Parts: sequence; structure tokens; C-alpha cells
Amino acid sequence: MLSIVSHSLVLVGIVILIVSLVVVRKIIRRLPAGRSRKSWYAMAGLIALFVVGYLGYIVIFWNQQIAIIDLIVPGIFFFGACFVWFSTFIALQTTLDVMRISDLEHETFTDPLTGIYNRRFMEQRLAEEISKARRYSFQLSVLLFDLDHFKRVNDEHGHQAGDQVLIEISALVNGQLRDSDILSRYGGEEFLIITPNTGPAEAALLAERLRARIEAHGFLRDYEGIQKPELQLTVSIGLASFGDSNDNEEILIGSADRNLYQAKNEGRNRVAAG
Repeated sequence: MLSIVSHSLVLVGIVILIVSLVVVRKIIRRLPAGRSRKSWYAMAGLIALFVVGYLGYIVIFWNQQIAIIDLIVPGIFFFGACFVWFSTFIALQTTLDVMRISDLEHETFTDPLTGIYNRRFMEQRLAEEISKARRYSFQLSVLLFDLDHFKRVNDEHGHQAGDQVLIEISALVNGQLRDSDILSRYGGEEFLIITPNTGPAEAALLAERLRARIEAHGFLRDYEGIQKPELQLTVSIGLASFGDSNDNEEILIGSADRNLYQAKNEGRNRVAAG
């Protein structure tokens, strides 16, 4: 009778360890490649070794007479397996919770159409960058731009084509920026770029490069609903830099906005810095 209890404890422990391996596999599938995933692969290997050890115990002691005191080891095996399962289960729940929070943060700060940052994130990040610029005397510039005559795209080709243009221009501009630059959708067809450690001259060069790159790009090249092979579009860009007269977020963006309208009033497809 005691032998049955002993072997049952170890066998149930093996089942629990196998279930733990399934849980570990779920964790590994949700982790990006790197140190964390490698650590969980090592954990899977250790659990597999435990399974081998449990099987070895059963083979060795299968026909042995068991006293009550001998149930201590099978009991340790059983509760050890329970501990492993509980630890991996908690780890899986934590991983899922972290991923859920990350997804919520991504949705909160990301424009759903273009995949770039939204206005809420931009305002938060601009405040942080202005604080750094003020504290450490860093240079900082912003570029506010929008598509010229964008309404014609929607009117002539439909709003889906207009959405595709916004997606394309977001990807196009993002590809021209540094890792430290922040591109966000400011509203409608307006976009704002925060360029840390960038003075007026450097920002003007960036703005002109973006303007020329967008003018040369053929939009809707692969879009099936368009009648023409592609569309040629331009942007107007307003530039403003942090300084004595632009010393907070509202004033800095206001200056960029005024310069944007100056660029439009002067004929569009140009950069204005005031």
C-alpha cells in the first residue's frame, strides 16, 4: 500500500512537471529573442532533467518495500513539482499582464492609421525634451508640416486613397529621421517632428531634405483604386527652434504653426522658419 502511495506521488509529480513544460513553452513563445528567452530555455532543460530524475527514482525503487518514513522523499518530489508548476504559472500570468499593459500603452500613444506616435504622446515627449533643453542648454527644433491640397486626394480618389497617402508619407518621413527624432501625427494631414540636439540651421537642412524627398516620391504607386499610375504631392513645412522667444511647448508649436501658414501663403511646397 505504501509503495502505491509512494509511486503515485512521484508519477503525479512527473505529470505536473510535464504540464510545467507546456507552460514554459507558452512563455517562450511570447518572449522576444534574447537573454530572457534563453533563460527560459534553460529552465525547460532543468525541468526535463527533473522528469528524468523522477523516472529514475521509480525504476530504482519500484519493487522496494516502503516504510512510512520513506514517503518523505516522494512527498518532496510531489511538492517540488507543485512548486515548479506554480512558479511557471505565475510567470506566464505576469508575462501576459506585462504584454497587455504594453499593448494598452501602445494603443494610447500610437495613431491607429499610420502607426506613428499620436498628439498625446507628442505633447508629453515635447515637454520632456524642452525640460532637457532648458536644463542642459541643449538645442531643440520642431518641424510642423502638412500635405498641400490634400483635400483633392480625398475628393478625386476617395478617403481610402487619402488614408493610404498618410500611411505612405509617415513611412517615408520616418525613414529619413534619426533614432532620436520623434515623428507624430498632429491632426488630419498635419505631422510634427521633434528633433532633439538640433539647431535652426540643421533643422532647416532636414526640412528641405524631407520636402524634396516627398516631392520626388510617387504616392499610391501600388494602390489599386487609383486611376493614374501614381500621385505627385508636396508639403509645406514650418520650422521653429527652442530659445528665449520659444521657451515652452505652446509657444514653440505656435511659432512652427505660423511658419507653416507662411509657407502656404508664399506658394506651398517650401520651408519657412520665420
